[in-house]
Parts: sequence; C-alpha cells; structure tokens
Amino acid sequence: MIWLASFPRSGNTFFRNVLYEVYGIASSTFHMDPNRDVDAGFAEFPVVKTHLLPGQLPFPEAKSVYIVRDGRDSLVSIAHHRKDIVEPGTDFYNNLLEAILSPGGSNFGGWPENVRQWVNKADILIHFEDLVRDPITQVERLREIMDLPQPDLSKLPTFQKLKFGDPQYGAGKPEQKHLELAKRHFRKGKIGGWQNEMPEDLEDLFWNQGGNLMQSLGYSRTSGYTGSPISEEQAINQPLKKVLIETAKLSSKDNDGVRRYLVELTEHLPQILSHYPDMQIDLYDRGFIKKLQAHKPDTAASGPVKFSRKDLSEEGKKLEGEFTYEKGLLLLKAGIHKILPGFIYDPLADFYRTGPFRKMLSAVRFWRARKMLGDFQQVNKELLDSYDLIHVPLPQNMHRLEILDKPFLVTVHDLTHKLFPEYHTPENVDLAEKGMQKALQKQANLLAISQATARDIQQEYQVPPDRIHLTLEAANGGKFYPHVGDADFPAIRELYGIPENPYLLCLSTIEPRKNLKNTVQAFLQFKERNPSLEHTLVICGKKGWKTEQLFEEIHADSDQIIFTGFVDDDHLPALYANARALCYVSYYEGFGLPLLEAMSCGTPVIYGNNSSMPEVVGPAGLPAEPDQVESICRQMERMIQDETAWKEMSALARKQANTFSWWKTAFDTVKVYRKLIDKQ
Repeated sequence: MIWLASFPRSGNTFFRNVLYEVYGIASSTFHMDPNRDVDAGFAEFPVVKTHLLPGQLPFPEAKSVYIVRDGRDSLVSIAHHRKDIVEPGTDFYNNLLEAILSPGGSNFGGWPENVRQWVNKADILIHFEDLVRDPITQVERLREIMDLPQPDLSKLPTFQKLKFGDPQYGAGKPEQKHLELAKRHFRKGKIGGWQNEMPEDLEDLFWNQGGNLMQSLGYSRTSGYTGSPISEEQAINQPLKKVLIETAKLSSKDNDGVRRYLVELTEHLPQILSHYPDMQIDLYDRGFIKKLQAHKPDTAASGPVKFSRKDLSEEGKKLEGEFTYEKGLLLLKAGIHKILPGFIYDPLADFYRTGPFRKMLSAVRFWRARKMLGDFQQVNKELLDSYDLIHVPLPQNMHRLEILDKPFLVTVHDLTHKLFPEYHTPENVDLAEKGMQKALQKQANLLAISQATARDIQQEYQVPPDRIHLTLEAANGGKFYPHVGDADFPAIRELYGIPENPYLLCLSTIEPRKNLKNTVQAFLQFKERNPSLEHTLVICGKKGWKTEQLFEEIHADSDQIIFTGFVDDDHLPALYANARALCYVSYYEGFGLPLLEAMSCGTPVIYGNNSSMPEVVGPAGLPAEPDQVESICRQMERMIQDETAWKEMSALARKQANTFSWWKTAFDTVKVYRKLIDKQ
C-alpha cells in the first residue's frame, strides 16, 4: 500500500476518484475520528488516503504521495465546508481565522505544519494546480512507486462531473452516495479562489506564518502558483515589537466583565502571537513581569491568578508583600462585620462609605502604586524602556503604569460613570474619571469593545476617530453552546432551589443599573395576566450596592421569583441553555456579555433597547424600553406564548453569536498593536 496524504480540501478526493474511474484502483481511508469507523482491512487497499501527520500513522515504511495546494485556497474551502456542512450557520470569517490559527494543533496540525512534515517525507509531491490542469500526467507519476494498469481516458471525471454526479469517493464514506452532500462536498476546484474570498487581514496573517513555505513550493503572494520555488531560508530583519499588558485584574476575586475580557484575551493571544515571530507580549502585575507564553489561562479562568515567584523579576520579588495592607483591610472589615450587631455596623458602614475614608485609602493606594512602579522602574529601566506599547485593559488601572513615558493603549468597556453616575458610588465615579483623564493626558489610543462605546467616547471626550479602535468581545464557544450541561441540569436546578417549571433567567450583579426592579414588576404583571402559566423568574447574581431598597421594592419574597445568589461559572451554561429566555433589560451596557453567552446556547433574549445591546443581539431577541414595565411585560408574553417566533429567534441566536469570536478579538487586538507600533 501507499499513503495518499494531503491537508484537507487539497484535491485528495478528486485524485482518488480519478484513480478509481480511470485506473480501476480502489482506495481506503485512515483517520482518528472517533465518530467514524476505519475499514477493518484498510491496509490491504493499494492506496490509503489520510490527512494525519506522518508520525501519527502506522506502517511508517510505506511509500507516500502528498498533494499540496495553495494554502489560501485550502483554508477558504475549509471555512466554507464548516459553514455549509460541518456546523451550518457558523460565520465564514471566524471559521477561516480558526482554520489559519489551528489552535491546539487542530486541522491536522495547521497548513504550514502539515505541509512541512509531509514535504520532507513524501516520495512524490503533486501540486493540486498541476493535478487539475492535467490529472493523467500527475497520476502517472505513481508508476515510480507502484504498478498502475493502463488508463481508460474515456472515464476521466471532472470537478463538475463529481459535483453534480454520483462519485465513488467523497461526501463521507464511499458507501454514502448522497447527491446533495456530494454537491456541497465538491465545491469549485478553482485555482486562486482565495483572491475573491480571503480578507486582506487574514491573508496577511497566513502569509506571515506560512509565506516562506509557500514560496519554497512555488507559490507567489500575488500570482498564486507559479511553479518557481525559492529557498524557504529567509531571515527576519524586522525589529522586535514589544507590548506590555497591565494584568492586575487577573488577580481579582471578582469575575466581572473586565476580568473575563482579560482572561479570554490572554488565553487567545499566544496562538495569534505564534504567527508573528517579530512580536513579544509580556504581562505586568504590580511589579511583576512574566512572558505571555508562561501565563496559564486555565488557572485564570477558575480563580485569581498568582504569579509564580520563578516568573518574577528580582525587584518584583522584593515588592511582593507591598500590597498586603489591602488584604488586611478587607479582613478587618469582615471581622468587624461578624462581631458587631447590625444596628451598630450598618451606620458605621454608611459613615465609612460617605465619609472621607475611602478617598483617603484611594489616595494611599495611588501613592503606593506610583512608589512601587518608581522603585521597579529604577531597577528595571532598561527593561521597561524596551517596550513599544503599554496596554492597560481598564482606565482605573492607569495609575499602575502612568509614570512610564510610553505610548498607551487603554481598553474602555463603558462610560456608565459619565452617563449614569447615579448608578455608581461616588468613589467609583471618581476612580473611573481619573483613569480616563490620565489616558487623555497621555494621548492614549482607546480600544472600545462595542460600536456604542466608541460613539460614547467620541461624544463625551471628543477623542479623534483615528485614536479609537474597535475590538468586539465574544462568548466562549467551547463553554456556551446548545444543550450544554443537560445531564447535570437536574442537580444544578436543585442546588439553586429552582422549581421544575419553565423559567426566564436574569443574570447580573444586583444593582440599580441592571433594572431588576422593572424586570420583576413586568414579570409579576405577566403572571397576573396569565395565571395559568407556571413560569418562574430566576435571578442569578451577587448583591451589589443599594440592594436593600431594591429588594423591598421588587417583592423578593415572592415564590414566583427565585434569587440564587452567586452562581458558579461552571453552572452558567446549563442555566442559560435551559431557560426560555434571558431577560437583560439594562439601562446601559458597554457590551453585554451575558446576552452573547445565552445566545451561544441557543437561548433568545429580551434586552434593553439602548447602548450596545441592539448591535450585539441583532435579530436574535426582543427589545424593550427599560423604564416601561408594560414594554418589558409585552416582550415576556411574546417570548413565552409565540412558539413560532421563539423558535426563529432561538435559531438566529446561535447564528448571531457565531459572528463573534475571541480569536477575532485577539487577532484584532494584535492588529491594533502592530498598527500603533508601526506609526511610531
């Protein structure tokens, strides 16, 4: 037997059909897909197709043929194949981005790795472009390593014939001769189709990683396949681009939107970075610097990150205990709360919140942060001077690095402190505005997480448009998807005291901005109008501020309303997926990540008709006016009673969510990094 290998969508199936139709040679397939069977006697076939890497195959001594195709055409075809067949409704751009990145070695190692390993191993290398132009000449080359009968040229198939006919090989296993699937399986066989379908930014990404290999195989950046290879040995003469990301938020116990943004960003950036050998990204946390590649995102996702001592700079090790006073204050506060009765503690707590103490502590925190950075900078001036760009993912953290005389990029998640100061404590408003003013003083570029936030920045601070960049957030597709956690849901339901009724879900910190008061009143109104319906309202989230009055106003003791308190991250997907809808009728959102998480689970949403929410939800939900109880109630009725509309929105929810991707967020962020550094 011989191996017939290729990267997916490179003409392997066409080659097999020519072998069968013209030469009468049948072939088998070897793979490691647990959902498909391998022919018991696959090794008895004269030709065995595979996409696996050489080291993954049995019979390593067997001769091999490798079919190589312009990687851009192969990857475009893979993106379409996933969108049309493997996972219908997914987004072409995001599919193509993931196919190029091949995270975790997916897509058979990725195009460059798959091609590089096989080119070094194969006895015969066939270019797809030559195969399409003259299939018989290319197949005849197999006579070097195996016996071939004389060809019957009258049976030579074409791509068109295989696409619209009934091919022996293709559309899955050989015995699955389904015409419609075959039509989709065989796309165009077109050479250079990438020129019309591959976006320029994704071609740049691919060429940055695989361009040298492409040229060594005779492919040109502009002309496609020329058949004129050049040496792959090309030195990288570009200077190193260095970025430092401030990451103190990763050490926070609060799993809020900003921390989740930073967790996802630092998890996805390393894979993007692997395509840019001229870039280095490091992480900074209060005097500690570590390499991005040394960061463990799985730890970050499950709890606060603690930088390992072996990853710290020498000065960082000396300063590691500097911020223990904050922990001490928290412990002192918790201890006082336990000791003192409520009638004494509550007035003291109010006095603490409204008095000068918080501002004094804030001033101390700023001073100590500046001192720490100053001490760190004196010892590590050469190191800090080597960075071309400082990325601060939260304006409130500008003070941690503000004394550096470097270009800054600051992520702005929302401007609630400016637009709705009544929904924040005075201290939070002050901290947020100080951070924004420091960013403006630094002439920082600003990274907005939604178009609405970008508009707000321009309107409120008159920042020039060329200093505002857009990188949308996303939901974790590996965690949030339809029917996720169905087997565990009964236990999760019992854990949080949720009755076995259909339910609407609310997920947010319980605070005035989230508009739970009107949401609950709308639900109670809905129940009055529809007493026969047994739906409940499940409110998940920890208490924020101004909760006492809020609980009194929304009748929190109603048995039709369940307050779960804090929900473990691992339980969220099942709660989303089993809800009739997510009610998220907030007064303002910078992005609204829970909306996207619910939609990724196929759950439609009722959302506040303002700020970023319409652009995130699109057609996958129902808008409501936050200050109108009747508007919210009416959308609850439609969501529960109109089964046809609900099914349509459920399908659209998943499709809309697929247009967002953390890979794209990370990729777009790196593009901003490179653009800003190149402008210097």
